[in-house]
Formats: sequence, C-alpha cells, structure tokens
Amino acid sequence: MHIFIRKLNNMNKEQVLGVFRHVLTFIGGTLITKGIFDPELANEIVGTVVTVIGTVWSFISKKKN
Repeated sequence: MHIFIRKLNNMNKEQVLGVFRHVLTFIGGTLITKGIFDPELANEIVGTVVTVIGTVWSFISKKKN
C-alpha cells in the first residue's frame, strides 16, 4: 500500500482522476451485473465522486500555494 501511495504522489491530477474513474467504473459495472445498481445510477455516482475528488484536490492544491 505504501508503494501505491508513493506512486500517487508522483502522478498529476488528471492521471489520478483517471485511475479513480476506471476503478469506480469497474465497481459500478460489477454492481450493475449483480443487479444492485442500474446503469444511470452508476454513471451519476461515478461522475459525482470524480467531481468531488477533483474539487477537493483543486482546493487543497491552491491552499498550499
């Protein structure tokens, strides 16, 4: 886990958001296949989470400067 966190620190915002988007899409696809979510709900959740992560990241990076 420590190596993963170190690699995340070396990635830029777009790369990290891309990784999270793919992970969330995979999880959403799994939940759709199991019948827990419908596709529209999964898309809304993935979009919301990626937007929140991007907003928080932007706020934190601007606060550091």
